[in-house]
Amino acid sequence: MTEMHIDGIYDLSTIWKFAEEVFPYFKERMLDWDVVYKEYLSRIFCINSEKELHLLLAEFVNLLGDGHTDYRFPEKLIAESGVLPFRLVFREGRWFIGETVEELKELLGTEILEINGTRVQDIIKQCFRYIYHVGDYASPESVERILPFFLKKSANWILTPLGMLSFNLEEENPSMISFKRDKKDRGEEGSDNFYHCCGTKLEMRIYPKILYARIDNFLNFDAAQEIFSALSQGTSNADKTFAGVIFDLRNNIGGMTAYAAKVAELFIPGEFHAYQKKIRQISGVDLASASQYLRMSEKKIEKLIRDGLCEPEEVKRCFEMAKNQYYFTYVDSFGAPGQKAFYNGSVIILTSRGTISAAEDFTAMFKSTKRAILMGTPTLGTTGTPLIKRLRLGGFLRICSVGHRLFDGTEFIGKGILPDLLVEETGEDYLCGKDTVLEKALEYLSEEKIKEGQK
Repeated sequence: MTEMHIDGIYDLSTIWKFAEEVFPYFKERMLDWDVVYKEYLSRIFCINSEKELHLLLAEFVNLLGDGHTDYRFPEKLIAESGVLPFRLVFREGRWFIGETVEELKELLGTEILEINGTRVQDIIKQCFRYIYHVGDYASPESVERILPFFLKKSANWILTPLGMLSFNLEEENPSMISFKRDKKDRGEEGSDNFYHCCGTKLEMRIYPKILYARIDNFLNFDAAQEIFSALSQGTSNADKTFAGVIFDLRNNIGGMTAYAAKVAELFIPGEFHAYQKKIRQISGVDLASASQYLRMSEKKIEKLIRDGLCEPEEVKRCFEMAKNQYYFTYVDSFGAPGQKAFYNGSVIILTSRGTISAAEDFTAMFKSTKRAILMGTPTLGTTGTPLIKRLRLGGFLRICSVGHRLFDGTEFIGKGILPDLLVEETGEDYLCGKDTVLEKALEYLSEEKIKEGQK
């Protein structure tokens, strides 16, 4: 046995241990974690390289099937394997090139049909063994991280409708140019279509009596203040200034739920909720009590219950603890009793599989309070506070520590929060710059404005 194998056993055991202590979805996964651990432990001895070992660890973690639970490869291995010279975009089951290096600029905006003679959908499906996915979708960033492990360092080739082109993997993240979608100009400052940019964290546009805010993450503490300022527009009555507000979260990678809640408080009055939550919370005494029941026969337990020495619920709880299926449940809270919303008009939230983590928390706040219309496609179905642990071989482990269901009890992890109105951008829409989802939202609010005027 080599030192590599010993470190691999240590890292696999660390993953198994921390998952058993904090992961909240064992019951839903119907996964015997101890049996799986034993199987993967035996596979370590057949491994001949560190790359294979890291992939095995990634595969082991991915069995938990959660978007906030994954294995991150060490920088050294990434540098040795190389990185893609392009960035991916997913639309309607198809993969496109959204960014690339200068030498491959003719690929910008084109659909990927094959890589090295394999259909792109098939090669990406191989990646699903190691990364979280929902149906045929995995986040482009996750695919980009794992795909180089299935390619050569040089002389790869890609097939697009424009033909075949060769490419090499880069040693580090290169500078890239982006595909410029053919969009109409939004208007100059002072016009009805005033374009307002608040930097890379938040972009806002003002259409006639409609505020559009694209938020790509919730890492900006000032987002709530910026949106408040845009809503104010020199008046204290935003309800009369704007007929509606559109939040575009279709590419929101998440961030701080507390920052998202500050934005939500501008629109949702009082104290409000997003989720039912659950965490693992077991003491040593609880486990010791559970172990006593495990060694008893069924008849003895029944006699203890008849004699009044224990309750059926206590026995049930102990067996759940022993099977990693006992959780402490609670409900989250935001806002405050009696707190007023600044804006009470119509709100639409645009979502997609690119709506992740804190962006889903934000979406759930509006869904649980029925304060907005959700439009687009389902979110990614992943949120939670991950435990992060550096491992001996240099990789990082993330394990989700908090289980979530929508406030009404609806399960969405692994499925996504469903929109009220399903509207999907096609590959053709992407190529020609047509934003079908936003157009539908603007049309919806315009119709609402007409209805209000007719009352």
